[in-house]
Amino acid sequence: MRNRMLSLIVCLLAAMMMVLPAMAEETGLTWDMAEEILTHISDPVFPDYEVNVLDFGAVPNDDQLDTAAIQAAIDHVSEQGGGKVIVPSGTFDTGAITLKSNVNLCLESEDTLLLYTREINHDNYPLVYCHFEGSGLYNWSPLVYAYQAENIALTGKGTLDGHADKDNWWNWCRTFNADGSTTRPQSADTSPLRKQTDARVPFEERVYGEGHYLRPNFFQVLNCTNVLVEGVTFKNSPMWIMNPVETVNFTARGVTVDTHGYNNDGCDPENCNYVLIENCYFNTGDDCIAIKAGRNADGRALGEAGWPSQNIIIRNNNFANGHGGIAMGSEMSGGIRNVFADNNTFDSPTLNYALRFKTNAQRGGYIENVYLRNSTVKSVGQASVHATMLYDTGRDGDYLPYFRNITIENLTSAGGQYGIFMEAFDEVPITGLVLRNVSIEDVDKSVRALNWEDPVMENVTINGKSFPAPVEAHIVETPVDGASIHAAATQLGGDNADISYTWLVGDTRDGAFTECATGDTFTCTGVTGKFLKVIATDKQGSTSESIAYEVLATAAIEGVEDADTSAYVADAISRGYVDAEGLDITREITNRDVARMIARLWGLTAPEADVEIADLAKDDPDYGVIAAVVEGSMMNLKDPSIAVAQGTLYNAAVLSDEANKRTCFYPDAVLTREELGYLSILACGVPYNETLGTAPKCSDASDIDSTYKDDIGASTYFGFMTVNEEGLFLPKSNATMEDLIKMIVRIADFNNM
Repeated sequence: MRNRMLSLIVCLLAAMMMVLPAMAEETGLTWDMAEEILTHISDPVFPDYEVNVLDFGAVPNDDQLDTAAIQAAIDHVSEQGGGKVIVPSGTFDTGAITLKSNVNLCLESEDTLLLYTREINHDNYPLVYCHFEGSGLYNWSPLVYAYQAENIALTGKGTLDGHADKDNWWNWCRTFNADGSTTRPQSADTSPLRKQTDARVPFEERVYGEGHYLRPNFFQVLNCTNVLVEGVTFKNSPMWIMNPVETVNFTARGVTVDTHGYNNDGCDPENCNYVLIENCYFNTGDDCIAIKAGRNADGRALGEAGWPSQNIIIRNNNFANGHGGIAMGSEMSGGIRNVFADNNTFDSPTLNYALRFKTNAQRGGYIENVYLRNSTVKSVGQASVHATMLYDTGRDGDYLPYFRNITIENLTSAGGQYGIFMEAFDEVPITGLVLRNVSIEDVDKSVRALNWEDPVMENVTINGKSFPAPVEAHIVETPVDGASIHAAATQLGGDNADISYTWLVGDTRDGAFTECATGDTFTCTGVTGKFLKVIATDKQGSTSESIAYEVLATAAIEGVEDADTSAYVADAISRGYVDAEGLDITREITNRDVARMIARLWGLTAPEADVEIADLAKDDPDYGVIAAVVEGSMMNLKDPSIAVAQGTLYNAAVLSDEANKRTCFYPDAVLTREELGYLSILACGVPYNETLGTAPKCSDASDIDSTYKDDIGASTYFGFMTVNEEGLFLPKSNATMEDLIKMIVRIADFNNM
């Protein structure tokens, strides 16, 4: 059997390697190629032979384990040449089950339930070769498992309940203690496994299981061919739900996934060839569909051996809650290509992204030849389309990924923080991006387009603005009396040469402006004390308008001797982020100071509805801006009854203040530099705080509280905060107005404001 299977795999891979990449390179894949892929995908066929698990000793509804009876029925049918194993109505308690070649395990009725035991031991969950987050190892058996099998299926109308909850399986990932602290038993095992993966330690030496806390996946088949999952429902999974690995011809059809634990991805094809996911419903605690291709060295080895994830069709599915609807990565080191998604519906404000790409410079890999069409995004939390190379460890690594040949067409969407959010490293811009017939409404920000190379945008409308269009109009230098300054913008979806510039002048920042010049250069003569704007206009008449900049008499700031610092302060004054009168850049700053400046940066005023802040009266002069930044998640409230940090640390005296119960802001508490670094990531305008884990590059990194290490790494990577000439970040030092001003100006530059 093993030799027949390997022969089939070799033949399929050979055909794929000869035909599909050649077509992609010569002509580019089209939707016709999806039909070609479908000709390679078919359901397994089984002999007309059936058995019932009751005949092998299974007894429903008796609270006794039926594992042995179910497994005996599967083994028997496989030995007889194949057929169907029927699990009838009732609840059957079980441990891990291993599927065998030519067997269809059928949960016959809607009230058929496989309920997995909470007794976690190797009698119930044997030690087997499997995968954990893209790394091969020996670990607790997946709940439904197969290895080197062919023609297998899990079908029917019944339910598989993994019995996971906060007290079983999920608590291995995270437990919240009474004092507010968090225990993560799994973390003690993921670190050594990552090191073994990077060192390519033989799988036989990566032994976990008993005494370890790496949760098993629910349904995992490895090195298999012709696999079908149809009709069943999965609930309460320990980890990922459907995870075919190095498998050829996998179909998930009409499956319901309804489970909200940690890392509860719905379907994760990993280094698979020829995959069909159709007519399924996903309501998950993580990504609904996440195409994987192995982690780091393991994944790269698979990719080099001809095992990327490829030739995947995703159609007619419904996506409810989850992190991403259709995601690719982050374990994608072996590469992902030839993915076609058609006629899918996304509908939940707690679904963060409809289409999501994620990787970093440790994972590397590639995503290419992706086609998404006829998508309806009824509601979404963060972005309809999201792609980043800064996921998790970000730029920390030597394996640059790439995204290329991505076509998104016939997409309608509403809601979220961004319409389209796609960013790449400078060295590897996104190429071959096509957006066609895209309509997105009611988003906070239209587009984040970092390092797109020659995108095609046809009939694209976001918040009523049509693209191609100019974006991010701004003045490059600080306007100072007598200086020549320049305008800049980006023609998104077109040529920057198509942009023309108009300069406007006004007497007040918020008053009327009149045209005073054209061209990309302006000389600041006779306008000192006035305010300038620039408007970028393309050939179609689409525009982008900058903020208002005050023209200063001089860039030299009184009392600031350092030229670099003086330039930052002048820039902040010109943009209106700080007032020149009474400014003391050496003053230690408070939460109140940070809220004021963040609000000015983003033009925030009091929200329509009150925000309850226990230690701030609504008649406080800063209540409006503080409430606005809290509502915008750019600063956060603290619960003083919990002794562990919730974003910002305070001393014991403040935390024990019984007068301030819950939802406190502590407006006049002085911030340290590590606290300010954390807030810079919240306030930078891009939702990095949940995805970026770049390590801090400073010689005093060990002094940074663990709560803030990722944020300090990110803030220094982006340049919002810096280390000094001695390589020190000085995390415990109190932050000053100079630190805050430089942070705000750098965030503004980061956003081309």
